[in-house]
Amino acid sequence: MSVGVVADFQPDSGELEHREDEAALTPRQAAAALFSSRLAQLIAESSVSTEDGSMRSLTLYSLAQHLELAYPDVPVSQSGLYRLIHGDAIPRLDLIIALARVFDVPPEYFVSENGRG
Repeated sequence: MSVGVVADFQPDSGELEHREDEAALTPRQAAAALFSSRLAQLIAESSVSTEDGSMRSLTLYSLAQHLELAYPDVPVSQSGLYRLIHGDAIPRLDLIIALARVFDVPPEYFVSENGRG
């Protein structure tokens, strides 16, 4: 199955909603929360074209398949993406770069509050 990701993404002002409990987060938890929210936003705003030319919402399964085909040296799975999108894991640098290329955003988008580094 061939999947093409189409991101309908408009960069925000760089301001994330700040929760009251953010002050209690460790740096690792804060990084996971930032990455998770950014990835979730990109997935929600994206769709994929299927072999028959129709469009549908991007799923973690289709994203994992696309990453596996486009970046075979970057190990990724649907369950790994699930853990990332729920803030239960922190991504490797190679995965951040691959995701940035797929969604056509700078890698800094996933790791910096202003999205530019």
